[in-house]
Amino acid sequence: MGLLVLVLWAVVACALPDAMPARLAVDRHAPDLFVALAAYLAARGSGLHVVRWGILLGALKDCASLDPLGTHAFVLGATTLLFARSRDDDDQPAPSAPSIAISVALATLVANVLYAVRLLPMHRDAPGALRLVVDAFPTALWTALASWPLLSILTRTGAVDDLLGRRRARAA
Repeated sequence: MGLLVLVLWAVVACALPDAMPARLAVDRHAPDLFVALAAYLAARGSGLHVVRWGILLGALKDCASLDPLGTHAFVLGATTLLFARSRDDDDQPAPSAPSIAISVALATLVANVLYAVRLLPMHRDAPGALRLVVDAFPTALWTALASWPLLSILTRTGAVDDLLGRRRARAA
């Protein structure tokens, strides 16, 4: 079930920037649902096995963008690695919705900074990279706000628990 949710999430994440309204410049700083799901998996899962899902999400984002293949896979893999909980935290309760929203916003900032740094060797345009970093703040805000209800649904339904290494209880 989790892999199906991952693919459907990628389809929605690809379509979302085109569906954003022009009000409040949301269309220029569209939410990045790829980063949101990677941060969610990192916050809810434990260990390094969640990093592979971040890399897969990045590869799906690479397929939908004009950036060189592997750019977003590296960025989302590194972001997931930075935000992944250690295996020692398995005993801890799952993070609350507000803390996941804050994690999503911070992960969006980190992902945009890594993306800007990753593009520097290819473009050598430092002012363009600085603009990407400045644009990361409104993108992080819109990503946290737009993904909060979607990630709450994932938490409530447990739809991606198998990606996190958890088994869902079968209904009798």
